[in-house]
Amino acid sequence: MFKKVESMSVTGHHFHRLRMAVPVMLNALILVSCTGLGQVVPAPMVFEEQSKELLKIVPLGTPKAEAIQKLEAAGISGEFASSPSIYYCDLWERENGKRWHLNVALLFNEAGALYKTRPAQADVSWKSETNSASGENGKQ
Repeated sequence: MFKKVESMSVTGHHFHRLRMAVPVMLNALILVSCTGLGQVVPAPMVFEEQSKELLKIVPLGTPKAEAIQKLEAAGISGEFASSPSIYYCDLWERENGKRWHLNVALLFNEAGALYKTRPAQADVSWKSETNSASGENGKQ
């Protein structure tokens, strides 16, 4: 009988530790789901489609300050990096809770008006040596 009491004590100790760990694990799951860690995905549109959608929000000719204000109101964030005339649109927080990484840079002229869009990141692709050689000389 003494052995049973001892084994129940060990079982009770493990149960207490498990009971204390469950709230910690639940809080961690809630924190991850609320902060949206890992939920930023590339926009499901090519550059031309992204650009068209952004130009619906900020048409060509929109002054810089007004453009940034309208983008922020639409859930689009970004920044001016190397030049105050190029605004890089980085993240679009959609109404459905999805978060898209964008690839659009907005170009502003000297007067501060939006005049063009371009890809924010260059399209880098590798060429094979055979393609590169035939493209450069053509006589090999």
